[in-house]
Amino acid sequence: MRSQTPFGKGGLSLLAITLLLLAAAPAACAEEAPLAVRLVDQFNAMFGAHPGFRANHAKGAVFEGTFTPAPTAKALSSAAHLQSTPVPVIVRFSNGGGLPDMPDTHPSYRTRGMAIKFHLPSGSDTDIVAISTNGFPVSNGEDFLALLKAVSASGPGAPKPTPLETFLAAHPVTAKAVSVPQPIPASYATQAYFGVNAFKFTNAEGASKFGRYRVIPEAGESYLSDADAARLPPNFLSDTVRERVKTAPVKFKLLVQLAEPGDAITDATAVWPDSRPTVELGEIAITTVDPDSLGHEKKLLFVPTNVTAGIVPSDDPIIALRAQAYGVSFARRSK
Repeated sequence: MRSQTPFGKGGLSLLAITLLLLAAAPAACAEEAPLAVRLVDQFNAMFGAHPGFRANHAKGAVFEGTFTPAPTAKALSSAAHLQSTPVPVIVRFSNGGGLPDMPDTHPSYRTRGMAIKFHLPSGSDTDIVAISTNGFPVSNGEDFLALLKAVSASGPGAPKPTPLETFLAAHPVTAKAVSVPQPIPASYATQAYFGVNAFKFTNAEGASKFGRYRVIPEAGESYLSDADAARLPPNFLSDTVRERVKTAPVKFKLLVQLAEPGDAITDATAVWPDSRPTVELGEIAITTVDPDSLGHEKKLLFVPTNVTAGIVPSDDPIIALRAQAYGVSFARRSK
């Protein structure tokens, strides 16, 4: 497996060093700590601290493969991996939640993740971080922290209305988002994944468009009933990918859904209509099972702000917050 530096070829950036210091130094008061630190603290409070593992999406599996750009990609962006030459990729699938040994059928944490690291010809990397829900439940970090606290305080014995019920009543967009069914996929390979944040794509001629990533399984989407899933082993989502790559690559289409005038590009809760056009960026072919998946995923960091020329994050505040929180979590699990 290609050796990794968590913040790109050049080593630790100023932002990275700052995050490492924030994570290493205890705050004088929890409420005075940076929001990213408080978010990671809240995940640790909910799930417990598991040394060496992520605060969220703790359970995962790492694979390797190749990304082959589509002919339509370069018209959208001048990014190096979207031109004509295939590049290596590392893919990590994961389950939501902070329990590294949670069964894949866990009833409460059904959001799945797919993180992709593209190794560019220059020797640097660029990342995509996607989840199995089309949209995020909140539009800003303070609301996300409040939601997590409400969930944590709303156990079976909580008085009515519970803190979560109160929060959802005051945040109808969040209530709608969390009510969307999340069926259990037959495999990580049969789940669609969405980049919930918008990025600006600029081509060689200087033309720019905003869009969101979509990662669609070429085998088609396939889901299980809870009863059927209950009969499967606890790690079947990754086990099925391991079995599939023994005979053929596991393939996904990488798309960008384009925004039209009036679409919100800084609000991750705003789901764009399916009628919006998409551009095919290329094909991800997973070909190899990482033989030391557990060891390597502890060293891997996927950051949505780790972009390359031709792709720029929008001003969606969730993008920067995710990057900061991932950095804090990475610093803690790297001790």
